[in-house]
Amino acid sequence: MHPDKFRITEDMRTILGSIIDHNARRWLRFIAAVLKNDSDAEDVLQEAVRRVLVRNRPLLSEEQARMYLGRTIGNAALQFYNSRKRERLRKISIKERALPPANTSGPYDCIEEREQSIERERLLCLLRDGLSRLPCKQHEALRLTILESEGLSIRNVGTTNGIPYSTLRHRNKQGLRRLRKFLERSMKTEAGHLPRLYKA
Repeated sequence: MHPDKFRITEDMRTILGSIIDHNARRWLRFIAAVLKNDSDAEDVLQEAVRRVLVRNRPLLSEEQARMYLGRTIGNAALQFYNSRKRERLRKISIKERALPPANTSGPYDCIEEREQSIERERLLCLLRDGLSRLPCKQHEALRLTILESEGLSIRNVGTTNGIPYSTLRHRNKQGLRRLRKFLERSMKTEAGHLPRLYKA
């Protein structure tokens, strides 16, 4: 629509209004799916539009503006979700967090639970390390489609974030393949450093 780069002007506000008119219902459904709350979806959508206007980035076309707004909406929804999750955790007392599970029946159960917790943390550290080593676009693909997908399909995630389905699917596969190889190598290395008594 605009062959040259343009910044947010009154004309761009009109363009954003047109984009929202055509996509608001779909975007609101996505936000509500992330937040599990319909009443907050409208606020998140308005916040995303505000961010686009405030950042005032150069855009090439109406389609690029739609994709940019879609990504901003996804980020705003996830940030809102994470902030609300942190707020819920803050309301849980330290005593409640430290209590052992209600179904434990003796000291051996507590020891086993502690060992399982250590093992989970070890695997999570490996996973975080593996993710940090991925190329940026593959890391983004796994973040969007697995870590923060909230059950949405790859196609829906791609549409919301302005990434073609085939591209996102390819990056997802490549990222999973690299991550799997990293985890296999790391766990094999760890096993190699264990004392012989503990080797399988």
